[in-house]
Amino acid sequence: MKETRVIEIKQSILAENTSQADDFRAERIAEGTYFVDVMASPGAGKTTILLALIKQLREDAAAAGEPEPKLAVIEADLESDVDALKIKEAGVQSVELNTKGVCHVEMNMVRKAYAAFGGEHYDYMFLENIGNLVCPAEFDTGAHLRVMLLSVPEGWDKVMKYPPMFAVADALIVTKCDYLPLNPDFDMEALKTQARVLHPDMPIFVTSARTGEGMPELAAWFREKRAEVI
Repeated sequence: MKETRVIEIKQSILAENTSQADDFRAERIAEGTYFVDVMASPGAGKTTILLALIKQLREDAAAAGEPEPKLAVIEADLESDVDALKIKEAGVQSVELNTKGVCHVEMNMVRKAYAAFGGEHYDYMFLENIGNLVCPAEFDTGAHLRVMLLSVPEGWDKVMKYPPMFAVADALIVTKCDYLPLNPDFDMEALKTQARVLHPDMPIFVTSARTGEGMPELAAWFREKRAEVI
């Protein structure tokens, strides 16, 4: 009987991607760039929270008498450059990464986007990942930190429906908390409890880019995490 071999294509692809991601992480540490992957569903407020975080990091640096941090954003979308333009209007370098229908970001895409910055080094570089609560959880993007956003209008039970995303995130950022009075069914304590079943040590930040709630604490946490590796 002829021998049959089964090749695990997915496993092979992910292993190669992870190897490249490890190299990318080390290279960014050597140059002093802290790379953050921001994941969420469409409409969770990724661009808005990034703009609020950028503002907070700048304000904190000014208050401490420190130089303004050098910031950059890779904006990943299926199509368009709408979000990248918003970031550029805030005075932050941005590169648009159009995946042309691919539902996640892989290391070869990150490499190309990073090269588009022309060798500039940054204190913080953010990847605004594809709006998707499934595929991005599987692909290492070379980030030092992976955070997930969940907006109040989406409902707390997303933690029950998309557990892999919550399991891989280093922190959960609840956005649009100014909508809480309009969404009495949003159970914050149930969200926190279930999220920590999947990730026991997960920090959870309750924020509103509109009111500024939670932004000082979030920015302080980012500075602490960067200081751990750079």
